[in-house]
Amino acid sequence: MNFFRSLFSAASGGDLTPPEAQRAMAAGTPVVDVREPGEFQAGAIPGAINVPLGRIQQQGLQALSAAGINVADGEVILVCRSGARSGSACAALQTSLGERARNLSGGVMGWAGAGLPLTPGGRAA
Repeated sequence: MNFFRSLFSAASGGDLTPPEAQRAMAAGTPVVDVREPGEFQAGAIPGAINVPLGRIQQQGLQALSAAGINVADGEVILVCRSGARSGSACAALQTSLGERARNLSGGVMGWAGAGLPLTPGGRAA
């Protein structure tokens, strides 16, 4: 698993820890949850926008733009359950976002494990 995470991290700006992600969010960095809608509705990072991985893989940056996510400047935090699918999303967005695509280390599980809040759903795109 660490081998795959290193591949995904190399394809993006790298992983963020939950506290780093929380600070970035407070500064206005958008959070994109790449899980399926049912998973997202069960519990998500407050303020996260749901854009499933399949949509990102098919449409790339257009999927984020269609969800109302401003990707012109700054970073975008991508999250899933454990960090693997969001790592794949970072890789899929590499050409258009480069190092501005950041993966949340440990995903929603790591976020909750750090004692940070989850809410039912967030904002579905």
